[in-house]
Amino acid sequence: MKVLILVLSFLFINVNLTDEIPSKIYEMAKRNQAVYLESHDDNAVIHLKNAIESWGYWKVVDNKSEADFMLKIYLRFEGAGVCITNATFINPKTDNVVYSTEEVTSVKQAKGFDFNTKRSAMRQLVEQIFKPNFQ
Repeated sequence: MKVLILVLSFLFINVNLTDEIPSKIYEMAKRNQAVYLESHDDNAVIHLKNAIESWGYWKVVDNKSEADFMLKIYLRFEGAGVCITNATFINPKTDNVVYSTEEVTSVKQAKGFDFNTKRSAMRQLVEQIFKPNFQ
């Protein structure tokens, strides 16, 4: 019984410590809003653009001046082909950072495995961060 209480307490504490997306992000990044993607890695932009367009929630634009918000993508590699990424929401008119997402990693399990870890990480950003929070 003590173990069960300890486990439930741990889960409750962890749930309450997770960051919530600020409400201003939901206003900025509504359905059908225009998003401009930016990264130090052009292929990451291409992969994220494909994943977002496949999802169909936002419209990806090629010019920052047309965007309602920007997503700046950061990625790094660890170990044997693991890509870790996160996105930062930026106001395109002021270039101010509004919010940064948690990091996600490329898929390593058989289900959904992709040899292109960068593409996998961009898909996971959409599947794990964007889809659950923006519907």
